[in-house]
Amino acid sequence: MDILVLILTTLTALLSPVGLVVDSLAEEAIRHQTTAIEAIQVRVDNAPNHQILLGRIDQLQISARGLRLRQLPDLRVEAIDLETDPLDVDVAHLRQGKLQLDEPAQAALRLRLRADDLNAFLASQRVREWLDSLQVSLPGPGVGRQRQRYGLANPNLEFLAGDRLRIVVDLQDRITQESIPVLLELGLAVVEGTRLELVDPQIKIDGAEAPPQLITALAAGASQEYTLKRLEEFGLTARILALTLADQRLDLAVFARLEPSSPFLAK
Repeated sequence: MDILVLILTTLTALLSPVGLVVDSLAEEAIRHQTTAIEAIQVRVDNAPNHQILLGRIDQLQISARGLRLRQLPDLRVEAIDLETDPLDVDVAHLRQGKLQLDEPAQAALRLRLRADDLNAFLASQRVREWLDSLQVSLPGPGVGRQRQRYGLANPNLEFLAGDRLRIVVDLQDRITQESIPVLLELGLAVVEGTRLELVDPQIKIDGAEAPPQLITALAAGASQEYTLKRLEEFGLTARILALTLADQRLDLAVFARLEPSSPFLAK
């Protein structure tokens, strides 16, 4: 009996801190995916504990504040809260501070973004280069010739009551080098969990109401352009569960499934 008690005591001593160790390893792996993070809490739940040694986790809960992801370092995220389904991770990589999946991972994600952080992102070099690549068409004759004439610059946004937002941007004439202020107010609605639909968009160009055909073209183009289905080619399937705009912040609830081969998992 003494030898049995000794074995059981030793096993208990070895396994009891496993959850805490994996908590720390998971936190380090998450920090490896960011360029900055102000606060983070990680909790790993498992029963029995020895499954963690094999990389199997019943549930992972993460709460992080003020972080910047390596894939998008110009954007500060106010808050992320994540709760996963059972996970199967590569423990060897986890010990090196890297997150690698042996099986697809599913999770519920709550995300908060602030307007001032989004505006800082919109002013970044990454976004300026993206805007420079856009080709804006105006309604009327000669649309094909005008496609490369106009571009957008200096975007700024503000969240309004009633899940609406205001965007101000300069429409630049690349030939005359003139800029015309454009003001856009709209609501956002989620369609089929994958794309955003513009609700009652209102546009003013240099203070004057925009022609109805421009508003119609904008609404149709945004509905086709901003869809989460585009992420599926990167091994990430996501569906929007809720979207709220209020108090100069955006709150988003998403369900996501991440494949082990996804490039969003930094090597």
